[in-house]
Amino acid sequence: MSEAIETRATNNNGWKPIPLPLKILFVVFILWLVGAVINLPNLVENGLPLFGNFVFGKFAAVIVLFLDILGPMLFLFGLWTRRSWAPKWAFAYIGFFILNNTVALFTVSAKIGIPQIIAPTVAALIFLAVIYWKRSYFNQTP
Repeated sequence: MSEAIETRATNNNGWKPIPLPLKILFVVFILWLVGAVINLPNLVENGLPLFGNFVFGKFAAVIVLFLDILGPMLFLFGLWTRRSWAPKWAFAYIGFFILNNTVALFTVSAKIGIPQIIAPTVAALIFLAVIYWKRSYFNQTP
C-alpha cells in the first residue's frame, strides 16, 4: 500500500509533469548557473554593482553565490519537487536582482554599460512572468 502512495507521489515530481514554459526556464537557469560559476573569478577581481557601489573580492563572491547560484538552485529544487514556496522564493531573489540592476542603471551604467544592465534585467522580468503565469503548477498536490 505504501509503495503505491510513494509511486504516485514520485510520478507527480520531476521532469515529466513540469509544464513546457517551466522546462525551458529550468534549462535557462542551469545555463545561468554554469555562466555564473565560469564568470565568478572575473566578478571577484573586477567587482560588481550592489545598490550603487562596487563590491569586490569575497563580498562579490557572496553576492554571486546568492543571486546567481543559490537562488536558482533553490528555485529549481522547488520546481522539481513542486514546492509551494518556490514561486515566492523566485520573486524574492529575482526581485532583489531587478532592484539592484535598476539602481545600477542610474548609478554605475557609465562604468559597466547600459546593455550589461538592461539585458539581464529584461531576462529576469521574463523569468518572473513565466513563473507567475505557471504558478498554479506549484499549488497542485503531488
